[in-house]
Order: sequence, then C-alpha cells, then structure tokens
Amino acid sequence: AKVGDRTITLGDFETRYRSKTYGSEEEEKEDKMAILDKMIEEKLFALAGEKEGLAEEVKETLKDYPDRLAVNQLYEEAVVKRAKVSLLEMKKTYRKMGKELHGRHIVVRTKGEADSIYKELRKNDAKNFAELAKLSLDTKTKDKAGDLGWFVWGRMSPDHQDIAYTLKLGEISKPFETRAGWEILQIVDSREKKMRTFEEEKSIIENTLQRQKMTKIATEYLEGLKKRAKIKFDSSAVTFLASKAPVSDAPSPFEPPPYPMLSEEEGKQVLVTSALGIMTIADILASAGEKFRKPPLNTEEAIFRHVEGELINQLLIKHARRMHLHKSPEVLRNYEKTLDNRVSGEYRKEHIKPRTEIPEDEMMEYYENNKEQYSIPEKRTAHVVVLATKKEADAIYASVKRGANIKTLAKEKSLHYTKNREGKMGPLGKDRFPAEFRDQAYSLKINEVSKPFKVKDGYCVMKLTATEPPGYLDFEAVKNRVKNEITNAERDRIENELVEKLKQETPVTIDEDVLLMAGENDKEEEKK
Repeated sequence: AKVGDRTITLGDFETRYRSKTYGSEEEEKEDKMAILDKMIEEKLFALAGEKEGLAEEVKETLKDYPDRLAVNQLYEEAVVKRAKVSLLEMKKTYRKMGKELHGRHIVVRTKGEADSIYKELRKNDAKNFAELAKLSLDTKTKDKAGDLGWFVWGRMSPDHQDIAYTLKLGEISKPFETRAGWEILQIVDSREKKMRTFEEEKSIIENTLQRQKMTKIATEYLEGLKKRAKIKFDSSAVTFLASKAPVSDAPSPFEPPPYPMLSEEEGKQVLVTSALGIMTIADILASAGEKFRKPPLNTEEAIFRHVEGELINQLLIKHARRMHLHKSPEVLRNYEKTLDNRVSGEYRKEHIKPRTEIPEDEMMEYYENNKEQYSIPEKRTAHVVVLATKKEADAIYASVKRGANIKTLAKEKSLHYTKNREGKMGPLGKDRFPAEFRDQAYSLKINEVSKPFKVKDGYCVMKLTATEPPGYLDFEAVKNRVKNEITNAERDRIENELVEKLKQETPVTIDEDVLLMAGENDKEEEKK
C-alpha cells in the first residue's frame, strides 16, 4: 500500500501476518485487509502527527536508536553472515547423532594437577581411573569412578562433545579446560541410536549448528574487542565507589540501590582507562543515572560488569559507525518505521480521548438496550453414578427408582471423579456441561432418573436434582463492564471518524494482488 509518501511493503506486512488456510479467496482477502487497514491507520496517524510537530519530540527520545540499530546490523554482518553451515557439516553431525557414548571423567582445579593425573593414567593403562576419580571436583561422579552415564551429540557443551566424539573406545583425552576446571575424559562404551531420516533432522541440525557457530564467533569477536580496548581498572577507585553505596532498606526488584552523593574531588578519581580514554567515578555515575533501567553500583562486581559493558557497547557503536552501518538502508528503514510507530502512538493519545466519566442514566440506558449481553443461562445440577458394566448400572437404576439415595450410591460405588462430592455435577449452563452428560442433563425433568447410558468410563445413571432459571446480571454487578463498553465504543467511533477524515486528506492506494501473495513462502515451506 501507499499512504501519502509512505509505503507498506509485502515484507512489512508479513511481519504482522501469520499464514493460514482459508475457505475462499474472499475470506483470505477480508482477513488480510483487516491487518493492512491497521497498518494504513498507523501511517495516517504518523503523517498527521508529523504535521503537528510531534515527530521532533519523538526524535529526541530516539536519539540513540540509530546507533543501537547499527550495532544490531553489525551483529548481522560480523556474526550471522559468517555462521553459515555446510551440507557436509550437517551430514557429519547427523552421523554423530546416531551414536550414543558412555563416558567417565575426572575434573581438577589446575592444569598441573590434570597433567599429573593424565601421566598416572597413561602409566597404568587407566586401570587406576576409579581410584584417581576420587580426586575429582565433580561430587556427583567422584565416588562412581567418574561415571557420566550415556550421552548423545547435541546434549553437551560443544567443546566437550567435540573431544568426546573424537576419542576411540578406551582412549583417554589429554587434559582440556572447561568452565568447571581441567578435565580428563574417557569413552568406555558406545551404541547405535535410532534416528529419523537425515531430511527430517536436517533443519534442526542446521539451526543448532548455526546457533553454536554464532555463539562462538560472537564470543571471539567480543574477546578481541576487549583486548584491543586495553581496559584497565583502578581497583582502589572501584573499592571506594562500592564502599560509598548508601545503606538502605531492601530496594524494589525494579529499582537499584541509590547512588552515592560524592564531593567534586571524590568524583574526579579515575575509575578506568581504555582505548576510548579515561572515565572518572563522576562519569560513571552520570552515565548510569541516564539509563532507563539504572544499573546497581553497590558492589565491586556490579561496577566492573556495568563499566565493562558500557565500554564494549561504545566500541561496538564506534566500529559500526566506522562501517557506516548507522546510515545503511536497513538501519534507516527500521528507524523510520519505529519513528512512525511512536509518532502514531503520540497522535493517538492526543486525538482519541473518550470521556472518562459516563453519566449513570446513560449507563443504565445502555444496559437496558443491550441486556442480552448480561444474560445468565439456565443452570442444572445432576448427580451421577458411573459403573463399569450395564448390568451394574441397571441394578443402580432400579435401586434409585425404588427410592435409594443416589448421592450415597455415588459415594460408595461410582467410578467417576465426582464420587468424592457424592456424584454432583453442576450447577452448570448447557455450554459448560460435560459433553457426554449434557443431552441427558438437559432432557430430564426435576428429580427424574435416566436409564443407564454409555459414557467413556462405562455406564451412567443420572438424576436431575436442581435447576436455576435463566436471568440477567444485576446492573450494579456489571456497572464497570458497561462503562468500559461505552468507553471502548466511543474510542472506536472517534478513531474511525478520524481515519476517514485523514483518508480524505491523504491519498491511500492498495495493490490487492500483492496483498494476496502474503504467506506464499510459508505455504511453500510447509509443502516441502
């Protein structure tokens, strides 16, 4: 669609639309038009808001947004586009997924300890593995000879499984570093695992490998950035800032502890130096105070985390700007889209204002004119006994007909979950009564007993014990609901009138052929 000088592309539309099956082209067109109409409305409001000068106010709130978008684009360029997965990699992974391994390990704190244990294992052909495993940091496996049990490709950390799946049966790995410490791994058994076909697993494998590659590339990228940044903290300044955090009651989970009030001289202390220059304590407090979600700065760890994050973010922005990504078509397009959405929202707030107070007599009139909306259907209560066989149900039916208490019988003999409440079912309206009991409940007269009828758990005998006639909810009980309905109707009327007025001022054209193309790619993927 074109709305004045704005366009809504097929790609824009598909971010809002989810492909589905329709009974006819008319039904499809109607459904898609409802979505497109809302998008057109947003553009009309954005254009009108721009004319009223609302865009300038919104731009001020979005001044950092192009840089944020540029960093997102940098991620696409530096990580996503480099994380391609080849068919060969997918097939190799598929083969590994078809094999389960049984392993055992020893984890120690230092490389020196691991090297020493590795030598002992090699010297004794790993016959002393169980004994040496008692030195392991892994408390779950140390007393079980280091036994990890069976594991399969894709259920371990990538570095760990890369080593596990290169080991031959009985072979001991050289010590390798993990998050838990230094590890030595041995594979003691393997077995085949039943698998779906490669084609059925292919997309899952591709997504998994791509995520792993992206994590690895992003981690390496950030580590490289940190090295080049030459970030160096002044530990005494960090300790000083943490010590100055005000002592207060436990803060709200949505608010950080308050920041300290420092003298000008205290604020001048250099907290960190980097390739970007120096940052003083005052600089850090000022930048943290401008955040929408203010970070806590009451511990040394929190200070290190916040400051390092800030510096890395500035370096990413700098790198993205050096690549001119803040001016890339993708970033500019996303910025304009966000700007339009925000301006549209502001215009809506300014011009769509239904009344906040509705007179009592108007609400009463609305209630009377729309009374069916507040109707209460007839409700029925029945007691049931469910038995395994028809013969047992016939006997219960005869007993109840002779005057036996169906509630007592339900409690003693029923197989149904309602036995704990004497077989009681209800009071329920017809649409809420359980389907297999509904017809009987709504065909019986009060105190009438049904002949045994088939249900999922066997055969049922039912007695209708109470009815509640249909009626209406009291006005006082639905007063707030009435007010909301009047307010919503008024908001819709104002909005529709406003849209029609703006359409008279701004030309809108729609390409229905392109609109009907939406979702075609999803259908093709589904067929594949």
